[in-house]
Amino acid sequence: MLVITNDDVRRVTDISRLGQVLQQAYLSWLPDKVAIQPRFRTEVDGFKLVSMGAVLKDIGYAGCKIYSSYENKLCFKILLFSTSTGQALALLDSDALTPMRTAASSLLVARRYAQPSSHSLGVIGLGPLGIEHIRQFIKAFPISRVLVCDPKVSSAYLDAELKEKGIRVHQVEAEKLVRSSQIIVTATRSTTPVLQSSWVQDGTFVAAIGSCLAHAQELDPHLIDRAQKIVVEWPEQTLKDTGDLYLYADKKALLSKIEAMTQTLQENGSAYDPKNIVIYKAVGIALADIAAASLVYEQHKLSFTVER
Repeated sequence: MLVITNDDVRRVTDISRLGQVLQQAYLSWLPDKVAIQPRFRTEVDGFKLVSMGAVLKDIGYAGCKIYSSYENKLCFKILLFSTSTGQALALLDSDALTPMRTAASSLLVARRYAQPSSHSLGVIGLGPLGIEHIRQFIKAFPISRVLVCDPKVSSAYLDAELKEKGIRVHQVEAEKLVRSSQIIVTATRSTTPVLQSSWVQDGTFVAAIGSCLAHAQELDPHLIDRAQKIVVEWPEQTLKDTGDLYLYADKKALLSKIEAMTQTLQENGSAYDPKNIVIYKAVGIALADIAAASLVYEQHKLSFTVER
């Protein structure tokens, strides 16, 4: 069994292929082809152990993602199996892979619903998730300006990284960021909204990807009111795992806006409408983790063969 480290993941992962693999996994989601285990939490005295799994018959892999959460620190692992032999293939560090698959999933939805000519990206929260969204989105859209908001993190290191690409980084207050951005990413663990509906312009795409807890809220409920569509990875899990949706009062109205990613990805091309606000609300599901891990495993094997 291979052991694949975070450094290995960073070295071998082809981000463009990652999006393709994730899309293939979502489109293969049929009852006799894919089975998914929802997130399951076990907790004692502040220590949380979380697990979720998936069997992806079409791509030939199954696996379980397990992670610990203690004192605001997370440690992610994925155990990958072959569905043809039942053998354990690899144990992967997933601290680096989790932000990669999260941003790649957001990008699949943004390509469908964000303005194709978007030049301004706003990111609230500069942890690993926020940073990875910036890296992937500036390659997919003609972004010339990145606005960031995180009072705990300096954007100085981002300035150096993006200056070579001709992209300006501005650290601003949340309101200015939201009012000035065509694509907005919220990547926080906030329990209260980090943006107000009145700041958001029509035609904006919002990827709210920061938390998978039922008491956490990044979005103003009035923004949910205004949204024409809310795309989620898996309604069964997302509606329970994020306070933005779980705590929303009008469940009937909410359900009328929900679109599963399997539906989003059935259609090709842009469906951008300048009158519509579209929200992508993600909590992370095992289908994406195992599909991403399968790609890393295959690319790691290939790189090892080439090096030999």
